Amino acid sequence: MTMVDASSQGIVGVSIRETTLRLTEISRANGEAKITRLAQGRVRAPLQITSFKDNALIHKFAEDVNRLYEVSDFQARRAVFTLDSNAVLIKKIPVDMSLKGSRLKDHVDWEVEQCVINSLTDYHIAYEYYEPGAGQEFAEVVVVIVRKMVVDFLKEIFHNTDLRLRAVDVDVFAAQRVVEANYDFAETPWVALVDVRRENLQFSILQNAKFFAAQEVEYPLEDQNDVTNMDRDFLPRIISKELRRIVLENKLGKGVDELNAIFVYGDHVTDRLVEALQNSHNVRIDRANPFRRLKTAPVVGDLSMQENPETFVVSVGAALKKL
Repeated sequence: MTMVDASSQGIVGVSIRETTLRLTEISRANGEAKITRLAQGRVRAPLQITSFKDNALIHKFAEDVNRLYEVSDFQARRAVFTLDSNAVLIKKIPVDMSLKGSRLKDHVDWEVEQCVINSLTDYHIAYEYYEPGAGQEFAEVVVVIVRKMVVDFLKEIFHNTDLRLRAVDVDVFAAQRVVEANYDFAETPWVALVDVRRENLQFSILQNAKFFAAQEVEYPLEDQNDVTNMDRDFLPRIISKELRRIVLENKLGKGVDELNAIFVYGDHVTDRLVEALQNSHNVRIDRANPFRRLKTAPVVGDLSMQENPETFVVSVGAALKKL
């Protein structure tokens, strides 16, 4: 029997939401992923867009990440960090099927130049090519654009920890990875994911387990500490309205019930919110559960952390990323 060294084979998914830090370790053996550790803690400052210009925060974030990593007895050293989608630009573009290799890259670069202010040398550009589906005349490319200063900031954080940053992920893609790993898409070609945050909602749509669209919607809160008292009517109404708009604008059907499933996740999901959505629509609506199918090891951590599985969606999704 061959023993697997978790320090080399495992991946630690790292997410920071507001001031909450979450780590998830996933190890793979015989092609099967298993959650081996979970941890939740705090950082001393929220990671925001303005944070990336303040180098004084690098050591604070590094100390907070390393402290939680060490006290939780993690073994894996390879890390994937999930950026908030606010910090990146996601663009989906149609491309001619004949474009491949360097010609495709040149076309993607040209498309990016049309929507950024600075030189391309100031950005990291990643993209994924989607073959055309039945009846489609064009292939599609999903492009993610992030400033190099953001990635450099994250590299400096992890350079001062026991972890080694191997990839930077985006929260919407991490969440979609979790849903793909835990739910059956055979009869659910259109799936919506809703990230319920403190100050905004992030919507993303999957078509046959592939990224289709993403949209952020801000919502005003008179009292930022009173989210749970507002969601009985306000948040369900906003979510329903935006989902309907997305369905109509993308010609997916006539309303929300044209979707096959809706999964909500994030730190501000409540029973009342889920119940209100379920009562409003004739479609499957659930909290996204990253532990639904993925196996967990006995030493995974405090079991109470699994009582709100939707809060670990992003860090689990990051750890599921294949490097």
